[in-house]
Amino acid sequence: MDDIRRTVTVIPAKPQMDQQEVMRQLRVAAYCRVSTAEEEQQSSYEAQCTYYTDKIMTNPEWTMAGIFADEGISGTSTKNRDDFNRMIRRCRQKKIDLILTKSISRFARNTTECLETIRELKSLGISIFFEEHDIDTKMVSSEMLTAVIASCAQAESESISRNMRWSVQKRM
Repeated sequence: MDDIRRTVTVIPAKPQMDQQEVMRQLRVAAYCRVSTAEEEQQSSYEAQCTYYTDKIMTNPEWTMAGIFADEGISGTSTKNRDDFNRMIRRCRQKKIDLILTKSISRFARNTTECLETIRELKSLGISIFFEEHDIDTKMVSSEMLTAVIASCAQAESESISRNMRWSVQKRM
């Protein structure tokens, strides 16, 4: 029994990962919307979807979490916006870290719904970046500015609605 050789296997320590490897990629989604199904808005709809797909896919720090897009649907209520609601459900499931959208008016034209949604997502650790206004909701000071712009978007929507009603009445 004295003839048994024992072997020792040395397992080298793992090298320290640098900070970039430790950080996971942000799961980024985009929300696109056009309010009418008219032909001219169709090109805007397609352009938004293409733009955000390219933007997300070419950023090495991001991974695609989805393009959510509602076509020909008003922004005054989230009730009938299927993809918007699907995106919010994915956020609640913690499958999205950041949402990109063109503007606050694309996201919502109802100030109350807009702010409630932003607050809910912020409480989940999810931020929204409104490109046109260069507003990121993760910034503390952005809520007041968001509220002002959302109010303007809501007022614009109400004005358009009044003008359309007036036009219909005058044609009758």
